[in-house]
Amino acid sequence: MKRATLADVDLIKNILLVSFKNDPHVHFLLEESKNARKLNILMDYVVDQTFRQGEIYLGDDNNGVALWDFERNEKLSLHYIWRNLDFLIRIGIKPVIRIVKSEAHVHNNFRKYRRYCHLYMIGVLPEAQGKGLASTLMNPMLQTMKENSIPVFLETANLRNVGIYKKKGFKIFETLTVRDHNLFLMSTDCD
Repeated sequence: MKRATLADVDLIKNILLVSFKNDPHVHFLLEESKNARKLNILMDYVVDQTFRQGEIYLGDDNNGVALWDFERNEKLSLHYIWRNLDFLIRIGIKPVIRIVKSEAHVHNNFRKYRRYCHLYMIGVLPEAQGKGLASTLMNPMLQTMKENSIPVFLETANLRNVGIYKKKGFKIFETLTVRDHNLFLMSTDCD
């Protein structure tokens, strides 16, 4: 596993595009956007944001990626303003409102902690699934957070992933029903 750099942006986005193309929650968030490239635009935004306030790790074989963010907030800058305005213009107001509401609900659950870690996104290409790559991408950060008594949070709309995360020590603390799918909010022990 290696920490990603800006030179890895295209690779990261490709993994995320393949991994999230059928994600029910992502589809719900973006469904009202008229932009044919809406998933690409979302991944551009997410990757840029994570490079600025978190960390991104790639598997050694470049078949998987994990995006982590922490309690630190991105500083207000011209780039921040431009990225958010550009996203709003390209995606549209209705999807942005959905995204902001969803993010606010999710983040309110863990922002009450002085320190936290959030597995923002993790993606593994289909041909590499079932080989332990997700664990390889998660284990070092989970171990570091456990050693420092820092809770780790994530959310998933994929029921199959719930079992994987439970094996890693996550527990469901809330289930949101969003139209035709559930969004499972999970965390490691915070005690």
